[in-house]
Amino acid sequence: MVLAAFVCAGCLFNNAPPTRYFAPPSAITADDDPSAEPAGVRLIRLRRVHAAAYLGEQIVWRGSDVERGLYEQRRWTEFPSRYLDRAMQRALDRTPGVRLVERGRVPTLDLELVSFDEILAPVHEADVTVIASLRDVEQRPLFERSFTAQRAIADADPASAARAMGMALDEVVQQIAAQVDAQTPPTR
Repeated sequence: MVLAAFVCAGCLFNNAPPTRYFAPPSAITADDDPSAEPAGVRLIRLRRVHAAAYLGEQIVWRGSDVERGLYEQRRWTEFPSRYLDRAMQRALDRTPGVRLVERGRVPTLDLELVSFDEILAPVHEADVTVIASLRDVEQRPLFERSFTAQRAIADADPASAARAMGMALDEVVQQIAAQVDAQTPPTR
């Protein structure tokens, strides 16, 4: 009975701040100008976008190269892999000479989001790292490599971290789109 009273008191007098939700703004996905999307000559399929298991709804912080944690009251409005998927599609759509298709015997691009972290020290910055793998129609690798971008976080405001994460994400997908453009053979 006493234990039940303590549990109920803990629920009634909980002083935890409310959960806050954030979305990393992306310049790539914000602009909807279809005239900037020329017809493609190289077809690509974005096959799979997935993330490391710890990259979910809760925002991740990194204190060192061996310590990671999750903010209790800070969440993304969507999973980070969804932000990557949308930004990558838009970046490829904007790459002259490349056109995305949903199926067919075309080269395929797979993405693995391995870092979408707020780094606390030694420098406060957003870190986005993606392993991209492009395979030809026979599933032979054209390239597989890691793409990384860091952007400084201006202050302790979580909204500043979300903005920096959006800029780092934009930079990474532009790097990947440039590599896809350089490595993809013309469609026959």
